[in-house]
Amino acid sequence: MKTSEKKWVTEAGYEAEVIAQEMGHRCGYVTVPKDHPHYGKGYDDVDVDVHGGLTYANEGTFGFDCAHWNDARDKSIMSDEYKKIYSMWPSLHDVESTIKTLEFCIAECESLAKQLKEMAC
Repeated sequence: MKTSEKKWVTEAGYEAEVIAQEMGHRCGYVTVPKDHPHYGKGYDDVDVDVHGGLTYANEGTFGFDCAHWNDARDKSIMSDEYKKIYSMWPSLHDVESTIKTLEFCIAECESLAKQLKEMAC
């Protein structure tokens, strides 16, 4: 089950959203208008600096995820099913990693929106 943790308009004027995924990680998305030069492009076609790189593109929405090797799962947003699975695999806890918080993802969305806005000028 995916849960929207925050939806807002960024300082750059683009809509953004942070989604909590049932596996215990977050994803961030920024949507550009149809007249943006990158509208409709794939995530590999847009050169931005965002956590883990872009991993999603659909029409004018670009996104990143926080489910990389050094990203810890946040049990507070994890579904009961995944909490059970996670507890069965202690090796998942061995990696030195950090939880990417809602605040972290908001900041990454703001940065992504700013970069996308600069590309439109």
